[in-house]
Amino acid sequence: MKKMKTTILAALAGVFLLTSCGDGVYPQNEGGGKAVKQLIDKHFDADKQVQELVIKAKDELYGELGTVTVVYWDGDKQMEEVFSSSDGAKGPQETFGSKQNMKHLAKTKTVAVKEFDVDPIPYKVGEAVGLIPEEYENYALAEYGFTVDDNGKIKQRFTINTTKKGEGKTQTGRRVSQNYYPFSFKIDETGKVVAID
Repeated sequence: MKKMKTTILAALAGVFLLTSCGDGVYPQNEGGGKAVKQLIDKHFDADKQVQELVIKAKDELYGELGTVTVVYWDGDKQMEEVFSSSDGAKGPQETFGSKQNMKHLAKTKTVAVKEFDVDPIPYKVGEAVGLIPEEYENYALAEYGFTVDDNGKIKQRFTINTTKKGEGKTQTGRRVSQNYYPFSFKIDETGKVVAID
C-alpha cells in the first residue's frame, strides 16, 4: 500500500512538473535566441521598418518569454505590434504615449525587423552574469531592448533580475513575496557587454 501511495505521488508530481514548465521560450537559455527569432519571423513582417524591438519576460524572476513588441511610426501616430506568449499576436495599436500626445516620443531612424539580431542574446546574458557581484544568484532576463538611434545604429540594452543569496521568500497570510535586484547592461560599440550604473 505504501509503495502504491509513493508511485501515485510521484506520478502527480511529474504531471505538476510537466504542466508548470510547459513549452515556454526562455531567451536567456541556450537556443533561446533562435526560438525568439522563430517567433519574430512567424508573427512580424521581416521587412517592416521599426525603431524599436523589446522582448519582455512573463515574470520578474523566471525569464520565460512574455511579450515581443515592435514600435514604429505611422504618420503622426506611434504604433506598436505585440506578440504575447499567452494571447498570441495583436494587430497594430497606437502606443499609450502617442494617444496621450506625450512630447518625449522622438522619431528616430528605422531598420527592418530582420536587422535585429536576437540569436546572441543567451551569450550576452552569460557575459553580463559574469559582471554581477557574487552575493547574487538566480539570474533571469527581465527585458532585452533594441532601439535605433538618430544615426541609424542599433543600440541594445537589457536587464537581469537576481535574488540575493541567503534571502528567501516571505509569507504574509496568503501572499508570498520575494525581493529581487535588477542589473542593467548595454552592448558597447565593440560588441562588449558593459554594466549601466
